[in-house]
Amino acid sequence: MPAVLIVDDLVSIHEMLDAVIQPTGFATSFATDGEKGLIRYKADKFDLVLADIDMKPMDGITLLKQLKLYDPNCVVIIMTAYASTESAVQALKYGAFDYLQKPFRVDELLSTLRRGIEFRQFQSERAAAASCPARRRPILRAA
Repeated sequence: MPAVLIVDDLVSIHEMLDAVIQPTGFATSFATDGEKGLIRYKADKFDLVLADIDMKPMDGITLLKQLKLYDPNCVVIIMTAYASTESAVQALKYGAFDYLQKPFRVDELLSTLRRGIEFRQFQSERAAAASCPARRRPILRAA
């Protein structure tokens, strides 16, 4: 079962997302700010992180940067009620997988989560293939 860490300072968002996401086959865990989310991510294994931008003391963009430093392959989806071109560009620049504007449609959220899981699996398969010498193709050199 894929595990999603939801980082948002509003408990009502946790409850709503849990009610929507969990029945579709995802395990959900929560943190109420970026600092707690980073600690939680380091302590447990998550396939995805769904993080709000507007939180204190650590906002979602800072969390994204810290997660990417800790685990360059982490899949982070940024969500915000205050979408702007600037924040979207910033999120993608720092490695966000996607950017969702609140309120979002349930089907849009679930589709993004599924794509994130597929991407995570692709990353794992690629890393496994790269680390397995038997799967590497020999380099042919011209004589």
